[in-house]
Order: sequence, then C-alpha cells, then structure tokens
Amino acid sequence: MNMSSVKKIGLFACTGVVAGNMMGSGIALLPANLASIGGIAIWGWVISIIGAMSLAYVYARLATKNPQQGGPIAYAGEISPAFGFQTGVLYYHANWIGNLAIGITAVSYLSTFFPALNNPIPAGIACIAIVWLFTFINMLGGAWVSRLTTIGLFLVLIPVVLTAVAGWHWFDIATYHANWNTSTTTDSHAIVKSILLCLWAFVGVESAAVSTGMVKNPKRTVPLATMLGTALAG
Repeated sequence: MNMSSVKKIGLFACTGVVAGNMMGSGIALLPANLASIGGIAIWGWVISIIGAMSLAYVYARLATKNPQQGGPIAYAGEISPAFGFQTGVLYYHANWIGNLAIGITAVSYLSTFFPALNNPIPAGIACIAIVWLFTFINMLGGAWVSRLTTIGLFLVLIPVVLTAVAGWHWFDIATYHANWNTSTTTDSHAIVKSILLCLWAFVGVESAAVSTGMVKNPKRTVPLATMLGTALAG
C-alpha cells in the first residue's frame, strides 16, 4: 500500500498510541508484582523512568535528524542490513509474545466476571479471540489503532487518577515503612528486581518511531509524541 494514500495521524493520536501502549498491561500487571517487593520498588520505578525518558530522547533526536519508516529497525539497518534484519526479527517476536501476555492478562481479569474462563479450554479460546480481534483492528490501519489506543488510554487514566487523588485517604506512613522491603533479599537486589518489572511498563516507547510512515509531519510529531507519551506513562 502506498503510504501517501494512508490516512495519517497527528500529535494527539500519536501521543495516545505511545502512552497507551506503555500503560495498557503495565497498569494491570505491575501493582501486584511490585507489592511483593515492597515500598522500595519506588526506586526501581524512578530509575526505570529515567532510563525510558533517555531512550525516548534518543528516538526523538533520531526522528528530528533522520525520520525513517520502521524506527529502530531502520536505524539499525543504517549500521548494517544484518543488524536491521536481526532487529526486525527480534522486534516481531517481542511483539507477538507481548500480545499473548496481554491476552492472558485480559482473560485473567475477565474470569472474575465470567467464572467459566477459569477453565483452560475456554480461557485459551478467549485469549486467541482477543489476539485476533486486535489483529483485525490493526489490519484496518493506523487511524483505527490510534483511536482505540487513545480511548483505552483515557479508560486506564480514570482509575489511575482516582487512586492517585483519593488513595491518600488510606495512606499510612507506618505501614509503608513496615513493608519497605518484603522481598527477603537485600535492598540492592530488590531494586534491581523492581527495575526489571517496571521496564515492562515502558515497552512501547518506540511506538511513534515505528509509526513514522503514518504520522503527519514526522520530524515534529514523532519526537514530541515520544517524549510526551513516555512522560505521561511515567
């Protein structure tokens, strides 16, 4: 398909894609996992934000100087076609594996309302259906994906903002200190473990760069969307 004939997305939609891709499953998976480590996980989150913003800045600068369709795949290909191929293969596998994780997470949460999904066969069918549903939406084009991702972002932000504002009513500093490190390891190991978990929430920082071919004015939109989306997710 000629990219000039594709309906392109602007800054708002592109920012929604970046932030939505990062916040989607991260919001659902991280709280329970980080709770097992304790309050010290806040340092892992801070370090992960710094790393994600640094990577976002790299993509932003590359998009400003030399915007290319394919983002990291194209940039790796500038060094060597072999590196470009390797990056493309790894990126492809990372995406479909990540999509399966998201589908499994979705089914896990849906099983609360539909107990039948606790059985392996219905759960597997539901997971496959979810993956194919979003695959079909992707086939409709970038405009549809950006709309869906932006809507999902707002739906995710509602409980996040409510928790951030109203949650202080139940905050107890004594409980926080008592559960500072519940991982039964040293503080440094607990922080490293929390960083590895937090990095999952920032998978998607490359979304705008990868979508360069379907973005309006990529030299301006891609760097802004990358930085704004990453900051919003953080």
